[in-house]
Amino acid sequence: MDYQFITMKNEDRVLTITLNRPPTNPLNGEFGLELFNAFSEAEQMEGVNVVVITSGQEKAFIAGADIKEMAEQNQAEAETFSKLLQGANNILNRMRKIVIAAINGHAMGGGCELALACDYRLMTGGKALIGLPEAGLGIMPGAGGTQRLPRLVGLSKALDILLWGKTMSPQEALAIGLVDRVIEPENFMEEVMAFAKKLASGAGKALGSIKAAVYEGIDHHLEQALAIERKHVAENNRTHDAKEGLRAFVEKRKPEFISQ
Repeated sequence: MDYQFITMKNEDRVLTITLNRPPTNPLNGEFGLELFNAFSEAEQMEGVNVVVITSGQEKAFIAGADIKEMAEQNQAEAETFSKLLQGANNILNRMRKIVIAAINGHAMGGGCELALACDYRLMTGGKALIGLPEAGLGIMPGAGGTQRLPRLVGLSKALDILLWGKTMSPQEALAIGLVDRVIEPENFMEEVMAFAKKLASGAGKALGSIKAAVYEGIDHHLEQALAIERKHVAENNRTHDAKEGLRAFVEKRKPEFISQ
């Protein structure tokens, strides 16, 4: 599929999705639809264990929504736009691949929400900011921010960020668990890709099953969640990688996992 604002590159079981809508990757309906389609395409790709989402713009990962377009939306259009962005981000949670947000610039509003939908958030050091400033504009996050942020950093911290429209430095975000790692700008993509490739070299089916069990079970009571875990254990047990990993351990050799 051809995209105007997105490029994709698959190498060593790592798919890199680069966002390019100058000057700061502002989210509008057209860009949101491309994100939805690109994430859907990535979900179906064979031979990919890890997805890295990053920006081709110098200073921004995604600096937020296209405010001019939002200002002209009526109630129905605002709900449709919210549903589109939520749907795109939901794919990231659902796909049986590990998704890394490589936050190489400002991640405001919808950019922060996209990062929240990823499994890892690796952020560049320096002057980049991350947060959900919508309340300062008299609006509210609509791409999952009010739901994913409390699940990640806790209710009290999330409400404080949301109600005050706070933005944070990389180190402040790291301190509360909003991002997982801060990397110096000069080494950023090199370290991100080394991390991604090391992760991708593992048992892709098992990684996908672990992720699915976590996301499917987290909002259920323990007994229901354990049943979900058992289902995924049984499914994964039939895979080549499960058999290969156990056999390699017995034979005292390095396992040779296949890609998804």
